[in-house]
Amino acid sequence: MTQALQDLEAQLRDLNIKLSEAKQKEKQAALAAFKEQVELLGISQQEVLSALGYIVQRKRKAPAKYYDPSTGRSWSGRGPRPKWLEGKDLDTLAVDREARTWWPGDDQG
Repeated sequence: MTQALQDLEAQLRDLNIKLSEAKQKEKQAALAAFKEQVELLGISQQEVLSALGYIVQRKRKAPAKYYDPSTGRSWSGRGPRPKWLEGKDLDTLAVDREARTWWPGDDQG
């Protein structure tokens, strides 16, 4: 190997070391800025992992709007009407979502 080639390889090694050090400094600066923003905005670990794609949120099942107590079947009201609801009055099977207070003895008349 010629001296010129050896010199170029030595320069390349030095440049790779400098490049690695510069990247590490940039990375530390970026992480420090990120940490500051996370603390400032009160972002949780869960939110960070979700935003970076490490945690994938599953779609939640829509809550039931209609329920048949005799069969235990329910329907969210989305999509085509199920066969078990054909010919039935939806108003009688509607799930009551209104909060009610209850006290022992209220149901006695």
